[in-house]
Amino acid sequence: MLDFKRPKKPSPQKQSIDGFRPQVNSLGTRQPNPSTVSLGDSNSKKDGFQPQFELDRQMSKALENKASLPPEGLSAHMANNAVPKSKSRSKLRKSFKIVGISAGTLALCTLLVGGFLFGKAWLTAHKIFQGGGSSTTLFSTDVKPETLKGEGDGRVNILLTGIGGGNRDGADLTDTIMIASIDPVAKDVTLLSLPRDLWVKVPDYWTMKINAAYSSALYRAIDNGSTESDAKEAGFATLETTIEEHIGIPIHYHAMVNFQAFQEGVNAVGGIDVQVDEPLYDPYISPNSNGLIAGEGLQHFDGFTALQYSQSRQTSSDFARGERQREVIIALKEKILAAGTFSNPKAISSLIDALGDNVEINASLGELVRMYEITKDIPSSAIANVGLTDEPNDLIMTDNVNDQSIVRPVAGLNDYSEVQSFVRNTLRDPFLKSENATIAVLNGTPTSGLATIKATELKSFGYNVIIIDDAPTKDYQSTVVYDKTGNTKKYTRNYLEKRLGVQVSEEPLSSNPILVTADFIVVLGQNEITSSKN
Repeated sequence: MLDFKRPKKPSPQKQSIDGFRPQVNSLGTRQPNPSTVSLGDSNSKKDGFQPQFELDRQMSKALENKASLPPEGLSAHMANNAVPKSKSRSKLRKSFKIVGISAGTLALCTLLVGGFLFGKAWLTAHKIFQGGGSSTTLFSTDVKPETLKGEGDGRVNILLTGIGGGNRDGADLTDTIMIASIDPVAKDVTLLSLPRDLWVKVPDYWTMKINAAYSSALYRAIDNGSTESDAKEAGFATLETTIEEHIGIPIHYHAMVNFQAFQEGVNAVGGIDVQVDEPLYDPYISPNSNGLIAGEGLQHFDGFTALQYSQSRQTSSDFARGERQREVIIALKEKILAAGTFSNPKAISSLIDALGDNVEINASLGELVRMYEITKDIPSSAIANVGLTDEPNDLIMTDNVNDQSIVRPVAGLNDYSEVQSFVRNTLRDPFLKSENATIAVLNGTPTSGLATIKATELKSFGYNVIIIDDAPTKDYQSTVVYDKTGNTKKYTRNYLEKRLGVQVSEEPLSSNPILVTADFIVVLGQNEITSSKN
């Protein structure tokens, strides 16, 4: 079965006894202070969400329960997700200065307007757009089916991240994780937010909140003597693989923007306008004595207020924060692409200065220009905003594991099947969508229910399964796929061959007693039973 895993850079480490690792930091619980603005999260909440920085209680718990301690030989800062103390790591942190709880906002806008960086921006652009990502369909959708790795590879998926930064503990946790998915065929964009507390098994590591995947790989690479650039790439590779395995879609590019770039970027375009449905109060980060961040109605935000609005969660939830971040992204996109902004040389110059060394994207300048060309005519109203708790798709919930407040699938602690099916069908592969081939799945074995299981799997990848039934005989040793379209739906054919690990049969269907009407007929053999057990 195909997947989108990258080569595993770090060598595996031993697991802890129960597979879990404590999320421990070295800051105590922070109390509300209206006169102080902080970029971190604060004390625990009644809704089940807790801050990342409640280390005293968690540390005592970890010491009391050796089963939850990190595997032997791992450095303490990796167990704690805390700031590394060596000079090399301190130097690395200072060079990052990546803050921006809502850093993905400016990252996406950078992707959407990259084609305008010219003249003065040439050298700046080469600092920002480092290359390294790849997409088969970005420059042309007229591609050979065999060049696509699997379902979903027809889209262009960009991982947007924001990191706490600074010199405090937890500075390298990716507290903003968002995916901007572009359909280059239909020319539409969808934004998907992932909660920072999502509980996942990170490949080659242990089970943790998803916001610690990047920092765990980053620190291990530093400890192994990697350069700053290689350490960051190791962090991204681990986070991307974690997302691909749990959410079920490939990641083609990633972007990271620091707090300075976000705030100055908003200010450079004269602020943004956001329609606020209800007043937002958060005394933990607001400098106002009453804790007000934004009133109800159409509000004009400068960079500082936009950051607060995107960051706040202590008086709402992580889910509500994700929705506000998407609102800010759309508002900033509208303002940057407005005619008034691009006719103002001073605004353009300020925006370029704000980007400077504060943005990292593993796309080339040419790839960014192409992204702009695809998305430039998409109105903000056509950008779909998707969350894993958006009604009626209640797919994730809060829970508690080892005294940590986490977010997990409703289906079960490690059962991401429903999440994957929802995401894959929401971000459906454009070639599967355009061909919309009909599929019949027949059980050619004595094992009851096999066709239903396989049909459910295919549906989760966006296939249009219309028939689930038994084959005329039960003696099929190997799965067979028949193509009744005469290879006119070549992308679906290619995807089915890769998904099922077979070649489409060239046997004329007229010589076979299967009498069903569908573009493709899948007859399951005994090999499916064996593979399902492995």
